[in-house]
Amino acid sequence: MAVIIAAAGRGERLGSEIPKQFLEVAGKPVLIHTLSIFENHPEISEIVVAVPEGWEERVEELCRKFAIHKVFRVVTGGASRQESVFKAFEALSPENKIVLVHDAARPLVPFRVISEVIQAIERFGAAICAVPIRDTVKEVSEDLKVIRTLPRERLYLAQTPQGSWWSWFAEAFSKALTSGGVYTDEASLLEAAGFTVQVVPGSFTNLKITYPEDLILMGELLKKSLDTNPKI
Repeated sequence: MAVIIAAAGRGERLGSEIPKQFLEVAGKPVLIHTLSIFENHPEISEIVVAVPEGWEERVEELCRKFAIHKVFRVVTGGASRQESVFKAFEALSPENKIVLVHDAARPLVPFRVISEVIQAIERFGAAICAVPIRDTVKEVSEDLKVIRTLPRERLYLAQTPQGSWWSWFAEAFSKALTSGGVYTDEASLLEAAGFTVQVVPGSFTNLKITYPEDLILMGELLKKSLDTNPKI
């Protein structure tokens, strides 16, 4: 069973010259915190990492330094997340029947969430983790006037990992290449190909680093996580 780590983004919104996945938090680069989780998860046997051009050797060095042994290949990402994930998908070993995709900038995904996504894929074919929206959501016009209030009972925030059977991903990527469709996550890619995606409960600590203040919060959470589980 394989996981693709989507680490090819430049993280412009963070305002850092260094891509956010390579920034050091709680003593290690964010990417290493993330890789360590899958390195220690018993159901994951192979990891492929998609990185920005020019960072390939750096990732290989970090894997050696921090004893990340499951990384099978490091590939150069593309112009979009979808293209980066597709390049990583093509690099996977053919024996992987289930493939997960996880954001490098989510270094606190619990083992429980990974396992439940895998179980849902085994049962339904495709799955993601997600959490219910807590706040009231407004749809607004271009000039920021409220159009309507959306009922939040059925609204969820998608997280990663997301995944499916290898064959479903292969078909979804093939259809996207034919149609020219570009999708922001793997669930929407699979949905566009006609597959139904199951949702399993995510975690409110499975945060994604996007803005500078996220680094501060993530640092505190990672320190606490390392104190209770030094493997991660």
